[in-house]
Amino acid sequence: RKNYFFRQTEVEQYIADYICNLPDAKTDPEALQLDSEAVLKSIEAQHGLLVERARGIYSFSHLTFQEYFTARKIVTTSNPEVLEQAMQNLATHITEVRWREVFLLALGILPSADSLLQLMKQQVDKLVARSHNLQKFLKSVNRRAILIQGSYKPVVMRAFFLANELSIDQDLSFLLCKEFQLNEDFDIDRLLNHVLNRAFDRTLNRVLLTTDIDIETDLTLFLNRALNLNLEPKLKQLLQQLKAQMPDITETKDIWNQWWRTQGSAWATQLKAVMNQYSIGQTWVFTKQQEKVLKQYYNANLFLLECLNSDFYVSLEVRKRIQDTLLLPMVEIKKYK
Repeated sequence: RKNYFFRQTEVEQYIADYICNLPDAKTDPEALQLDSEAVLKSIEAQHGLLVERARGIYSFSHLTFQEYFTARKIVTTSNPEVLEQAMQNLATHITEVRWREVFLLALGILPSADSLLQLMKQQVDKLVARSHNLQKFLKSVNRRAILIQGSYKPVVMRAFFLANELSIDQDLSFLLCKEFQLNEDFDIDRLLNHVLNRAFDRTLNRVLLTTDIDIETDLTLFLNRALNLNLEPKLKQLLQQLKAQMPDITETKDIWNQWWRTQGSAWATQLKAVMNQYSIGQTWVFTKQQEKVLKQYYNANLFLLECLNSDFYVSLEVRKRIQDTLLLPMVEIKKYK
């Protein structure tokens, strides 16, 4: 239940129900009432488990007691169907911070954390499953992660790009890979967008050619940074072809200006086409609700990974499946075997 506080009459009724099932128990309502009151006062005075917070209003003396008993109630049953339903109900609270200790305690009580972790993962994926825009966004994130090859696993790069888009800390990337080093040059969107913007500035005469002395150096530098990434081979080939069309950086400014006047617009259009082909540099517009859901999704994945990295028993198969499918769009998760 969601209540931190409960009425004295409610607690006494639970106590009375318990007393009724004892051998030789008194069944007289008045006697039961007196006994339940006495037991409640004893629990408060001698055991310190419950505390009267206001007249007739009780709570557990420490939230940990309530969290522990909640977790124990959820997972300690011999009926598999009841257990499954209880764990499914628990999983629906994956985005609620106040339930996190209950999750951790439940995972610790269970002989195997496999089933609950998988239900948690399913619930996390459901957060964004029905939104076409968010699924499209996750597809783009995954595509960009695959483009950066060799440095880190795709799941690490997915976490990097997602956090970048949401302008939040890279906690998930660091948790996925303790050796992860933040590198702004991973951001292929930023690098190529910079090149593209500079190119279109030049071709649309938004830059004064006579005063913009360093544009060639700047443009070449950012394109080289992109090429220095371990990119997917076809993308790298296309970018190399674009670079080959440019004058050498050592050429005079007059030669660069002549090239921009005759070929700059076509070159910039080619670059934009390559970026569109690989979903690079897209501008994502989210509603406030979608932004909220994405942050919940990110934080829920972070918590799921923290659980996965704890001392609970998790089979290698389940661990690998959860890690490999983190932050993937539903269409890719369904392909996973």
